[in-house]
Amino acid sequence: FIAEKEPIEIVPNFTEDKIYLISGEVGPFQPQIPVTVPLWLAINLKQRQKCRIVTPEWMDVDVLKDWKAEEIEGQLFSKPPHPHFLEVSNLILGASKRSKECR
Repeated sequence: FIAEKEPIEIVPNFTEDKIYLISGEVGPFQPQIPVTVPLWLAINLKQRQKCRIVTPEWMDVDVLKDWKAEEIEGQLFSKPPHPHFLEVSNLILGASKRSKECR
């Protein structure tokens, strides 16, 4: 639940003024102009085919490979790439899988 409040960048395909939420305002939304929104809103918009979620830098394959290598080589646990990496990555990949973007 807490991970769903994480800010994430999306690229909307619609036009809308600012949206006023309890947690603050987001927007305005213009087609093809990136905007930062809470993860829960990004997932909702993605499910309605209203945006494309920009994958966070820490989800890049090279970054994850480096983190894995560091974890294997080190004697201690290494710091995760993001505090909620498991939850956030599952939500993003789940939304992408449902829309058949993830192959």
